[in-house]
Amino acid sequence: MRVLCLVDGPVLPPDRWMWNHLPESAQGDEVDFLWASPKDRFRKWGKLISYYPQYLRLGWKAVTSNKRQGRYDLIVAWESKMGFPAAVARGLMGVDHPPLLVLAFSYKGAATHFPLFSKWSTRAISHFTVLSPEEPAYYSKTLGIPQQRITFCPLGWHDICKDVQATKELGSYIFASGRSYRDYRTFLSAMEGVQAKVVVNTRRFALSSAAMPPNVSVNEYMPEKEYAQLLAGANFVVVPLYATPHAAGEGTIIQAMSAGKALVATCTASTAYYIEDGVTGILVPPHDAAAMEKACRYLLDHPDTCAYMGIQARQKYEMHFTSEYAAGCQYAVMQRLVGLHNNDRRL
Repeated sequence: MRVLCLVDGPVLPPDRWMWNHLPESAQGDEVDFLWASPKDRFRKWGKLISYYPQYLRLGWKAVTSNKRQGRYDLIVAWESKMGFPAAVARGLMGVDHPPLLVLAFSYKGAATHFPLFSKWSTRAISHFTVLSPEEPAYYSKTLGIPQQRITFCPLGWHDICKDVQATKELGSYIFASGRSYRDYRTFLSAMEGVQAKVVVNTRRFALSSAAMPPNVSVNEYMPEKEYAQLLAGANFVVVPLYATPHAAGEGTIIQAMSAGKALVATCTASTAYYIEDGVTGILVPPHDAAAMEKACRYLLDHPDTCAYMGIQARQKYEMHFTSEYAAGCQYAVMQRLVGLHNNDRRL
């Protein structure tokens, strides 16, 4: 296959993105990358200034360059922030070749304020993969996408804490991380009643409306190695989320599982798939600070159970959430999509 990939962050030779994790049979593919890496320092509509314009330019470049050269069998876009701009360009130019596949698609953020435009855009997308098993039915109802054009592929992640030394100087602590759709108001309210040190890794603006308990320290996003050191040293990980119909928080969840950490997380349609309640972690109702506090107290008071959940989480990661597993699922969709498209053209 000849594939053009739109990704958020540099992919420079010899790096081949997901092809790093695919078997030898896929290594003969010709893969090119277009990437953007804007600074995510604003929230909500502030992203229209510093964030989305780069993705819009990238999507337009991908479609126009291939329209001139016609050299690719498939265009792959990572997430909606790459997929929607490419779809808009295809729709405006009336292009339907090659197929456009959007991986880890979600309908959220600015797109939800323009539902008619979003529905029009998705018509130019050949296929979607999503990160939770509930999303195909949701997007079919919300955006009118036929469910046969949507495939569930779980998110995968590399072993982030492999060969990483845990942070020791902080002692014992609870760790929370991430920005998107995080309910830090509920989380910080829960931490007021917990007698433990708490470390939060997020953007400051994600906490701007929440009162900060004295046992909580905050740092901005950091390089992966330092983040992994914090993760490796934590007692367990908390992922507080708003109740959303789309996937959210999976990256942090899988990173914690790869590190062998028990989890406390808000129960949503997607977290209920990734976390086995009572086995790899504890799920709590949305916006329920008391339940979150109770779950955290339980893990602090039962260190053996906490450690056992961490072991179970690591085993589940190894079976279902590695980079290799996720790449294999996504690659199967690519092969099927290119095969169907080639057959249609021959007809």
